[in-house]
Amino acid sequence: MPYQVIARRWRPQVFDEVVGQRNVTETLKNAIATDRLAHALLFAGPRGVGKTTTARIVAKALNCDRGPTPDPCGRCGACEEIATGRSMDCLEVDAASNTQVEKTRDLLETVQYAPTRGRHKVYIIDEAHMLSTSSFNALLKTLEEPPPRVVFVLATTEPHRIPATIHSRCQRHDFRLLGSAEILGRLHEIVTAEGVTADEGALSLLARAGCGSLRDAQSLLDQAIASLGTSLEAGRVADLLGLVQADVLVEATETILTRDAARAIRLVDRLASHGQDLRQFTLELTGHLRDLAILRLCPEPGPLLDGARVGLDAARRQAERATLPELELMIKTLQQAEGEMRRATQPRFLLEMALIRLAEIRHVQGLGEILGRLVALEARFPAGPSATATAELPLFGGNPTAPERPTRPMQAVETPPPSAGGQPSPGPAVPDGTPTVDAGWAATVGRLRGRKRLASVLSEVRPVSLEADTLTLEVRNGNAFVRDTLEDPETRRLIADAAAESFGRRLRIDYRFAAAPPPRLEAAAARSAPPAPPRVRDHPLVREALSLFGGTVVREVPA
Repeated sequence: MPYQVIARRWRPQVFDEVVGQRNVTETLKNAIATDRLAHALLFAGPRGVGKTTTARIVAKALNCDRGPTPDPCGRCGACEEIATGRSMDCLEVDAASNTQVEKTRDLLETVQYAPTRGRHKVYIIDEAHMLSTSSFNALLKTLEEPPPRVVFVLATTEPHRIPATIHSRCQRHDFRLLGSAEILGRLHEIVTAEGVTADEGALSLLARAGCGSLRDAQSLLDQAIASLGTSLEAGRVADLLGLVQADVLVEATETILTRDAARAIRLVDRLASHGQDLRQFTLELTGHLRDLAILRLCPEPGPLLDGARVGLDAARRQAERATLPELELMIKTLQQAEGEMRRATQPRFLLEMALIRLAEIRHVQGLGEILGRLVALEARFPAGPSATATAELPLFGGNPTAPERPTRPMQAVETPPPSAGGQPSPGPAVPDGTPTVDAGWAATVGRLRGRKRLASVLSEVRPVSLEADTLTLEVRNGNAFVRDTLEDPETRRLIADAAAESFGRRLRIDYRFAAAPPPRLEAAAARSAPPAPPRVRDHPLVREALSLFGGTVVREVPA
């Protein structure tokens, strides 16, 4: 007799044998027992979780000699014919290879005939989403009002591709992925009945490799028995499946925790020389770091660590040496590297760089703790000197530098001689209702506050004078970025429009760039100003925060 694979030999024959789909099986059993089964069923769910198997059990339950019954005997002629695929009353169609509308019409022509042996004719359409639009249209009327004793079961892994007109005519049942513990329990039953010796670690690897699909796990078990014989050990099964050994995961984590980048690079070289899939290694290392994070949160994780590759004691020892922020950063770094490795021609380089970055991670503090220490640090600084006596730091840089391009010369303000009567000469006439230059400029800046980049540049600008229709602005720093931004035509237009609304009339905007304080003030400022306080950005804690979060100091605010 030809060999049958485990997935076929251990196919469930009754509802109670279906693993992990109790919500579906109980509903169907109750519907059959009370004669309330819908004439069209839609089974939706991932592959290998029991959709087609459950459809066959429905056919047996309806046509069993003892039925209709929720517990078919499996021994009568009708049950045996359905189980072996020989029944004329249970027709199974693969929609993926019968997408044409002609095939659907041929199938529907048989609907009008009465069952040959059983009480019902059951049509199982597998991968129903593969049917063409014309096939779905041909199926509509029959699916809505089928002849008596006809039941349609549509199985699909992609229910979103089923037209709404079909979907609304069916009773939908959703099948879910199985948990590792459910698959593991079924594998234990199989190896015991098959006379295979397998340790817990080997079966756990197979259950986890199934990724929620019992059929996939059974196929892997069949492969393991064929390759390794009737004695399955975790190490040999891991090699067979191309998985990473637990001690390799422990060693890789040690290189990160001890910040030994050279050892990490040598480990990658060893894996590559043995033909290990580096992307698979990255995925499993990410999973191990996730297990460490779970242990940091839950000392007794229970089912949260089902299928963990590394022993609980070893994982707990490593978890005690890393903080949650560190583990979070490690996991994010590896996930980013794994995503890039899918498209990379040299995935090894990406993995090496990721491990180097992880090995260089220092103690990662919470954001609240960093901000608290920064506040305490600023509180110890003495008050800064008066802004009128010292030169200010440029917006983007260290010491003030002269602008690269020629700047407009500062205009000398001539003081007119006093009049003969000793009274000062009147200043330029200001139209009635015009705000002062400071108030008008403040209103102009307020109107542009929504443009954050421009607002930050305008913080370096102060009004000097308003003469006739010319507003003169002084830029306190000769920074090239500030100068280029202000001289941009679009920026000039925005400022001119805002100034027109603030001052009540159109103004000509002139800029005056000042790279340093007037020379005559420098000596006095140097004599009267106290020693400059230390700059915040030079503090080691601030440098660490900038390195960690990738930030940039925009402005230093004195305490």
